[in-house]
Amino acid sequence: MDVVRAAMAENKERIFKAHWTDDEVRDPLLALIGQKCWYCETIIQRADVNVDHFRPKSEVLDEPGHLGYWWLAYEIENYRITCKHCNSGGARFDGVPEGRAKGSRFPLLAGPRAWQPGNERLEQPLLLDPAQQGDPDLLGFDSYGYARRSNAPYSPAEAQSGVCRADETIRILALNATQITEQRRELMTEIAELAQISSLPTVQARIERKVHPTAPWSSAATAALALQRACALPTDPAAQPETALSATTVFDRHRSNVDLRNLLEHLDPAELAAGIPLTIHYKKDVRAVLQRDGRINVLGRTWGTPTSAARVAIGSDDVDGWDFWRLTTAGVEQSLADFRAKHTP
Repeated sequence: MDVVRAAMAENKERIFKAHWTDDEVRDPLLALIGQKCWYCETIIQRADVNVDHFRPKSEVLDEPGHLGYWWLAYEIENYRITCKHCNSGGARFDGVPEGRAKGSRFPLLAGPRAWQPGNERLEQPLLLDPAQQGDPDLLGFDSYGYARRSNAPYSPAEAQSGVCRADETIRILALNATQITEQRRELMTEIAELAQISSLPTVQARIERKVHPTAPWSSAATAALALQRACALPTDPAAQPETALSATTVFDRHRSNVDLRNLLEHLDPAELAAGIPLTIHYKKDVRAVLQRDGRINVLGRTWGTPTSAARVAIGSDDVDGWDFWRLTTAGVEQSLADFRAKHTP
């Protein structure tokens, strides 16, 4: 590290000794949750194990002039075990390249970019950090094996920026690439079936192995098991809210800044059931469909937020989907931002 500091002081080329590839560094990290990627939870062959610098050491993509978080190059707290696809790309969805890969990307949700040691404490990363308490809880899974935002409320920073951290992490790291989605789906189906006969000791032991943190896609398995257990709980009428309260819709303003669910009531139910076309006029026309659940289908994939859907559609990390997507209702074309402004208290 002293050599790197001296090179920085003299404005010389920095040469990092890649000690993070040594077994004495990798093995303690692999021992934490096994030989699997910390981002997508896929089992990694030994030769393909990568140690990612969560805050990149040499440069920050899309941050001109930034020389990277060089002062964290040798800090083990900045290391994350990752597979080749999450780190360098190569994932595919239906045969088409998927995701942007982590690499030297480190977008911020909020806070000033750190250019000097210590200032990183003021940053709020956009990407979910598998080593940060609370971040993994923001990622959930549907019954088809697709990664989704969990039911956790959006943070004030997400509401301020209009961006969902989970959706952006899924987009950048290709967490819904075809291969892992299919394998997650098979695993979740298996867990659902095993849960029906979980009273058998051998079956319970099998379930425990699949939800163990070292198992592949254990988060999806845990989600499937939690769903089965919730469905098996008896309904307590005394615990149900009064009819008037249950019919009341709570307007979550934070949610309206990030996704479309609060705005669905202002759309024609029949049109929404059929799917409402959305368009983007950006170098080329891009079309998408707003579904009845508020998700946006673009290029065969659904996204929970306009911004992530737009970024997938045009291949940009910077576009604001609320301004770009255009919606036509009652013969009037308007941006989603204008539609939201009209119907948000």
